[in-house]
Amino acid sequence: MAYLLLYVDDIILTTSSDRLRAGIISQLQTEFPMTDLGPLSYFLGIAVTRTPSYLLLSQEKYAQEILERAGMGSCKPTATPVVTKSKLSAEAGPPFRDPTLYRSLAGALQYVTFTRPDIAYAVQQVCLFMHDPRKSHYDALKRIMRYYLGTIDHGLHLYPSAVHRLITYTDADWGGCLDTRRSTSGYCYFLGDNLISWPSKRKHTLSKSSAEAEYRGVANVVSEACWLRNLLLELHCPLR
Repeated sequence: MAYLLLYVDDIILTTSSDRLRAGIISQLQTEFPMTDLGPLSYFLGIAVTRTPSYLLLSQEKYAQEILERAGMGSCKPTATPVVTKSKLSAEAGPPFRDPTLYRSLAGALQYVTFTRPDIAYAVQQVCLFMHDPRKSHYDALKRIMRYYLGTIDHGLHLYPSAVHRLITYTDADWGGCLDTRRSTSGYCYFLGDNLISWPSKRKHTLSKSSAEAEYRGVANVVSEACWLRNLLLELHCPLR
């Protein structure tokens, strides 16, 4: 068995035996120039730290570059990524002076959520206002970065685990968006002991009750669970 993950000209290759891996690398090298960098340690801005009991995926170097770009490399950390008592609005406060900087930082934070599910909701909220960022939106974005500075060494742990169950959790608010009164739902998937997916998204339609908002969230969870099950089937890891 061999799995090959390809992004442009970067490849991760894992196989069921060293002999098979060496054979595949040899075949690829006959087709185009390729360097074998050994055990996985860094891929597309994601650092991989190995221990006897787990892998740690982190983006500390990438995040440090984002903080320096924003001029926040030495700012004071905060304990939470978002203020829960108030919601952001599209017309709250004066326009932000540099919309390009806002979009650049918000987009970069989206990539950071690949290893940091704890900021997925907060980043989703600031990304709603990329078309017309306001000063209050940038303050919310800076809070995320201050939180990230204080937890920059955190990451995603992957453990050796039997792949026999896909467990999902979901939640949704009701009419939480101040501008559209749409609901926002979030959900996560655990494959064995490992967290593998964690989206947060505002709904496309209005819900007439909190129960309807919850059911819409569950429908999204079931839909993606079916997709993940089919993907695992193609990877020869069928789930009941």
